[in-house]
Amino acid sequence: MQFNKIFVSEDIDSNNLGVTTTLKSMGYTNIDHAQYCDDTLLKIKKEIQNKSPFDLLITDLSFENPRVKKTLNSGIDLIKAVKEIDKTIKIVVFSVEDDHNTIKTLFEEESINAYVCKGLNGLKELKNSIEAISKNGLYTCPIATIALHEKNVKEIDEYDLELLSYLAKGFRQNEISVLLKEKDVSPNSVRSIESTISKLKDYFNATNTTHLIYVASNMGLI
Repeated sequence: MQFNKIFVSEDIDSNNLGVTTTLKSMGYTNIDHAQYCDDTLLKIKKEIQNKSPFDLLITDLSFENPRVKKTLNSGIDLIKAVKEIDKTIKIVVFSVEDDHNTIKTLFEEESINAYVCKGLNGLKELKNSIEAISKNGLYTCPIATIALHEKNVKEIDEYDLELLSYLAKGFRQNEISVLLKEKDVSPNSVRSIESTISKLKDYFNATNTTHLIYVASNMGLI
């Protein structure tokens, strides 16, 4: 699916410009924005009433703009309010925060579709997230993925680590099978290796093997 109308909720002009420029480079032109959560909610409500709703919201979590009268004080407040009036809208969080509990709660309780951390590769990851959710997927950037799984790394066993190591060195699945058989490591069939790699992709929310290696490397697993 292509998004028809996108809303950007961001209080810093330079960040807003970066997001808008990225969206335009992807071919999106119907973009609106606001610096305050209250204004964002108001505009989203208005377009729902006009039967022309936004189908994607990109929002920060922290809003520092001084304003005396505010109903919504954070991106989390905004997401909750938006979900109450439109459960179908896709939501991407674009934030500097990389707290495990925050990210986990937003996915599990608020049903966001993507979480991207601002930073050196932030806009590139934002683009990746939009492409992923346009295909009805979920997305977390590598930093957010690490944050989500840092408390559960113990679930990765020695066999998983060995497979990741071989993948990082460029071995193919049939080659890995031979190497495991030579070391008398089980399971060692191509099918079992494929199944484990698929499990690891799901576990680390990796879109492909290259992404899986990247995330595992950033976590210091390989």
